[in-house]
Order: sequence, then C-alpha cells, then structure tokens
Amino acid sequence: MSIKTKLTTVISLIVTVFLIANNALYYFSARDALVQDQEHQMEMIAKEVRIAIESSETGARQVEDLIGRELRVAAVAALHALDPDINKVTNEELRTLADKLGISDITLFAPVGDDIVGLKSSDPKEINLSTKDWGFWYTALWQLLDTHAVSITQGQKLPNYWSGPIDVASSDPVHLSKWGYYYDGTTNYIIDPYVNDVDVREFERLTGPKAVIDKTLADNGALLEITGFNPRTFGKDPIITKNNGVEYIELANRPILFGDYNYQDDSQDQASIERASESGKLVSFNTEVDGLPVIKSFIPIHSTVQPYVIGVVTDYRVVQDVLNRQLLNNVLISLILLAIVFVGCYLLAGWIVRPVHVILQKVNEIAEGNFGTRIRIDRGDELGLLAGQVNLMSESLQSYTTELQAQSEQIRYQAYHDALTGLANRRMFNDRLQESIAAARLTDQPIALFYLDVDRFKAVNDTLGHSMGDLLLQEVAERLTDCVPELDFVARLGGDEFTVILPNATGEQIEATAQLILNRLADPFLLSGYELFVAPSIGVALYPQDGEELEVLLKHADTAMYQAKEQGGNRYQLYTAEMKSTDFERMELEGHLRKAIEREEFELYFQPKLHLHSSGISGMEVLIRWHNPQRGLISPATFIPLAEETGLIIPIGAWVLRHACEQAVNWQQAGHAPVRMAVNLSPRQFLSPDLIATVADSLQETGLDPKFLELEITESTLMQNTEKTLNTLRRLKEMGIRISIDDFGTGYSSLSYLKRFPFDMLKIDQAFVRDIAHDRKDAEIVAAIISLAHSLDLDVVAEGVETEEQLAFLRAHGCDEIQGYLFHRPMPAREFERVLLDRTE
Repeated sequence: MSIKTKLTTVISLIVTVFLIANNALYYFSARDALVQDQEHQMEMIAKEVRIAIESSETGARQVEDLIGRELRVAAVAALHALDPDINKVTNEELRTLADKLGISDITLFAPVGDDIVGLKSSDPKEINLSTKDWGFWYTALWQLLDTHAVSITQGQKLPNYWSGPIDVASSDPVHLSKWGYYYDGTTNYIIDPYVNDVDVREFERLTGPKAVIDKTLADNGALLEITGFNPRTFGKDPIITKNNGVEYIELANRPILFGDYNYQDDSQDQASIERASESGKLVSFNTEVDGLPVIKSFIPIHSTVQPYVIGVVTDYRVVQDVLNRQLLNNVLISLILLAIVFVGCYLLAGWIVRPVHVILQKVNEIAEGNFGTRIRIDRGDELGLLAGQVNLMSESLQSYTTELQAQSEQIRYQAYHDALTGLANRRMFNDRLQESIAAARLTDQPIALFYLDVDRFKAVNDTLGHSMGDLLLQEVAERLTDCVPELDFVARLGGDEFTVILPNATGEQIEATAQLILNRLADPFLLSGYELFVAPSIGVALYPQDGEELEVLLKHADTAMYQAKEQGGNRYQLYTAEMKSTDFERMELEGHLRKAIEREEFELYFQPKLHLHSSGISGMEVLIRWHNPQRGLISPATFIPLAEETGLIIPIGAWVLRHACEQAVNWQQAGHAPVRMAVNLSPRQFLSPDLIATVADSLQETGLDPKFLELEITESTLMQNTEKTLNTLRRLKEMGIRISIDDFGTGYSSLSYLKRFPFDMLKIDQAFVRDIAHDRKDAEIVAAIISLAHSLDLDVVAEGVETEEQLAFLRAHGCDEIQGYLFHRPMPAREFERVLLDRTE
C-alpha cells in the first residue's frame, strides 16, 4: 500500500473513529435525555391523573349522594307499601317490591339481643345476616334505632336515614354495592334498599379513575398502562375481613386500587413501589415483559384519604424509534463528512507523496533492519525536519535493538538462573536433567544426581537474619561450583537445597566429588565478623538403577539426603531400595519413643571429667541410652533428633534431670565425695516456659545441692531470643547452678555473648581437639579458645580426648578439665560407682 493510500486511509479511519465515537456519545446522551424526559412526562401524567381523579372525586361524591337520595326515596316508598310488623312481611313481597322500585334488593333489619340482624330480604344471602362485626356500620344502625339520626363522620346522613359508602358486600364479596338505611320509628325494623354491580359499576365507569385513565391512554400512544397501587398491601399477604363467616377483602385493602395490571413483574415492581413510597420520589427502570421492552415508572401520590402509587408503563420502542431516527440522521451527515474528508486527504496525500518518496525508501530500509545509513534532504521545511527525524529514528532503533537484545539475554538468564547465587534454578535444572537422561538412554551411560541440604541453615536465618543467610548461601554456591568439573552441573532448587548432576560418573568419581564437597563446606565461613560452621547432608541417586524419570530420580536423591541428615549430617548417602520404608520406620520409632518413659526403657550413662591439675574426677556428663525390647540399644543420634522434632524431648529431658539429681544424691549418701553432675539441655527444652520450675522441682524433690548441678547449653540455643535466654540463665545462676556452653566453636562463636551471658565453663568441641597434634590451625584455635576463656574467668573442658598427644597439648596450654575415651568411656551407674570406689581407695 502506498504512502498516499495509507495517509488517506489513516486520516479517514481517524475521522471515522471520531465520528463513530461522537455518534455513540450522542446516542447514549440522547437516550439518557429521552429517558429523563420520558420520566418527567410520566410525573406530569401522574399529576394529571391525580388531579383528574381528585376532581372526579367531588363529582363522584355528588353522584353517590344522588344514588343515596334515590335509595331513601325507595325506602320511604317501601315504608308505605309494607306492614309495620316485620313478622307480617314476606321475602317474596320484598322481591316484588324491589323489582317495582327498580333497585337490586331490599333487606329488613331488626334488633336481636345486642345484634342487628337481617330477618327478611329479597336476597336469600342477606337473611340472618349479622351486623355486629360491621364496625361503624353497626354503630350507625344502632344510632338510627335509638335516635333516628346518625352522628358518625362516614357515609351520607339525611333525616331518619343513613347511607354507607360503596364497598363489597359481606354477604356476597364478589359484588360492589351501595346501601341505604331508613328508620322513623313507625316500624319495628330498618328498611335497607340497595343497588349493586351494574348500577355501581356504571357509576364507577362514569366518575371513577378508569374514565380518566382511559382518556389519558387514548391521548398518548406511547402509554401502555396506568395502574394505581396500594403500597400498604401490594406484594404482601392480603388483609382479610371476616363477617358472618365470610372472608373478603375491602376496597381500601385491595393491592390494585384502579387500572389494569397486565405488564407484571411482581418482585421488581414491589421493590420499586416501596422505594417510591418511602422516598417520595419517582422510581423508574427498563425491563422486558413478554419480549416487549418497556419503561416502568412509579410515582408516589400523597392523598389525605389514602396514599397510593401510580404505575405508568411506557412502550420503550417509541423512545427507540426516536433514537433510531436521530442516529440515522447523524450517520448520513457523518458519511457525507467522511466522503469530503476522504477526497481532501487523497488530494493532500498526492501533493505530499512526491517529495516523501526518498523518505519512504529509507523507511523501507529501516523496516529491513538497515539502521545505519542516513538520508539527505536539504530543505528547511517540514520535509527536511521529517528527514532529520527519520535519521534520528534510525539511530534510536539501532540503539534500542541493541539494548533489547541485551535485555532479552538478561531476561532469559534470570528465567533460568537463581537470582541470589547465580546458579541454575529449578527450571534449568529440570531441563538439564531431562537432557542428560535422554543422552544417557542413547549412550547407555550412568548419571549421578546429588541432592544437598545445608544442615543448621535455618538456625543461621533465625538467629543472624536472612541477610546473613543469603551471604552463607552465596558462599556455599561458590564452593560447590569449585568442587565440580566444568562439564558437571550445579543448581539451587530453593532455600538451602542444591543439586549436582554428574554425567557418566563412576563410583570413584561419585565418592571423590562427595568427599570434596564435604571437606570444602566443613571449612569455616567468615561472614560479616562471624565465623560460621555448617555441614551438608548429601543424597545420591543413580540413573538408571534408582530411577529412569526425572521426578523419581529427584525423589530418591531427596530420600537419601534425609537419610544422611538423620545419621547426623555432614556425610553423603547413596539411595537404596530399603529407604522406601524409612518413613514407616520413623513413625514406628516415634510410637515406641512415646511409651519409652512409662516402660522405663531409658538408662543414664555417665562419662567422668578429669581435672588436669589434680588428676581427680571433677565431675561427670550425663548421657541417655534407650534399650528398646524390639530394636535393642538405639543410638541417641537416632532418637534425640526425633524427640526434639516431636516435642518429646521435654518429658525425656525432665526425666534425665530428675534421675541425674537423684543418682548424685544416692552416691553422696553412699559416702562418695560430691562431684558435679553435668546435664545437657536441648534447644527446645531450654526455651520451654516450664524449664525453671522443672529444675527447681528436681533439686527440691531429690535434695541435691544446686552447686553440684551443671547445665550444658549449645551455642545455637543461646542465639534464639537473646533477651529471654539471658533472663533464663540469670535465674538459673541465682539458684546456684553452674552454666556451661557446649560445643564451643561449632556454631556462631560470637564473642559478645561470652561477655553478656553468665557462663562458668566453656567446652571445646571434639572437632577441634581431634587433630590438634597434627593440624596447626586446630592447635592454634584450641590454644586461642583456652586463652580467651581464662581471660574471661571461665573454666575450659576439652571433649573427645583420645590420645596422649592431645592430653599433653591440652595440659601444656592450661586446659582445666578433659573428657574422652582416653580417660573413660560413658558407662552405666553401676560401673561408674566402681570408678568412684577405685578413686576412694
């Protein structure tokens, strides 16, 4: 398409869109205006109907009074024609007399006790008709009998005569009637001539609302229906009047007061009538009735006699016809304007297009991706400016394209890489593992999948914050990358979980890689002044023997990883088929553990501590063993983590504390020299709100002097809720208990808590003691810890001492106490008692 055609088309389209928008806006605004005008007309029509009805009411009352007077004349004529004694008058005589007088019926009422009853009548339904429940009618009849005059406000009052308003007859509720009652005292009955149905309805046709409504509907073709609604009863349960055993609805209680109600929508009409009646304002809405679009308007009328609501139904097609005609006119005008614009644009485009040809060629070049060349049009008008803008656009597009390519690469990188560590993320890992599996199927080569979890990472996050945790993850990722060859693949799945894919891996390569990762991550992490020690748990699954699909292989590697974690962590574990039953065994073990205390399956073991200066036993550490009848001796490394996880560590810890104190008292009472009993507190037990009470109860119940009780707490426990920890330690110290920090150097090794917390002793973890005779760094660390502890007036205990070289080193650097297999292994109470005896001898 040429520029000339494009320019013409674009401008024409713009004008077309503008005209369409303008016509649409005009259409909707005109529609709203017409609807508002229609609503205003409805209000005016309602006012006209109300005024006409109110005007007709005056005439109606005059006509009704004329009927009442005619009925009085008929009553006087009946007076002269009938015997004054009601017992001598027959019903047939009354029928004949009513026909002669040209009225519907005649009834003779006489008092019977406290009631006035119709005893004789030309209408059989009126015979024995009671008036006792007729309200003001009953009052008016008694007044006629008593005083020959009626004083109530309702009805028409003449000498010796009273006529009630038009209403339904209680003897025959399907009819409308007008009654007159005459009594001058010359008879023993009241004469009641009345007319109904034809005469009354003709009266209503001539004077009632229907005449006004019919005239209004005839004068306005858009009006479909005018209805008078009773807001008090419309859409609600009917108000039933009961007289003489007959139920009927009085005129004042009928839901439709006048007019027809053919365009029905009961629920919506009822709601609109209620809103109009309550607000005193017009309520209108559009709807369809039997497929016909209409506007329903409800106008409240406040009458002194009875408030009502006029409902007006308008044919919406009339409004739509007006809108359609206006829209057609606007469309014709728009088409003419559009044709003028199109011709003008076409001529203007033809004038512009010739000098634009060069620019068009350049634009085509730009469309083909040639952004570098420039065009030259030496003109000072708009075309010259346009050429310059095209050149600028070309340069901008070239810059934008370059930037877009870079951003695309960045987005692709972010989609497949972990934002924190820069490693591949789960999406890229899944793709790579699928590719590796597909390649391995073709070459029949194995794949090793490592699933790695950083032990104790949650504690770092909880105690030192997420920023420190992020730094740790970044350092772990860097070390992992250094551990694997370039052909291997490292990814972070999320949290502290990493994976390594080793294609075509042999058993030796798997072992070497896993051990390398363990060694590298065992080195301390120096982050923001903290020296952190973490260890990985690694699960290894092999393709194809452990799974041929991605999900299966990943699940089995994850299972092996948890097996490594349950075995204490800092190790790798190959997946085996037996691990499928691990979850079941764990549940079974938990069930046994819950019953172990009441079955007395636990036993305390004691490992002596040697004081290096006196070479005597300075104390002992209390350890727990579990003798299960089905499984035999279960290692603490197996059940302690489970107890910690399930919360069973709380009752188990309380049991250990109570029995340790009791055993210490028993040995003292047996004559042995008192020694300190060191009891480990787990993190969950230490943070328990009942800890202080549990310790106090154990001391009180056993009678152990608090100075012979030592509580050992790990570094990770101290870093949780520092203020609460400090308060708990102070309360324990106030009781006279010694506090020892266990496994020092393996956690966060913050020097600030050594100053803040009231420690008595510091225990060096065996991880540092193990190689002090061969590893210069370990030796320097241990020496530094001893020196630091002594400078803070803390005693030092070295754990895991197993060789004479270790003992010599610790003695030379002033370590206070040692504990380990070189001196004594942990032993049950009866064996430990022999050690005490040997020391005494």
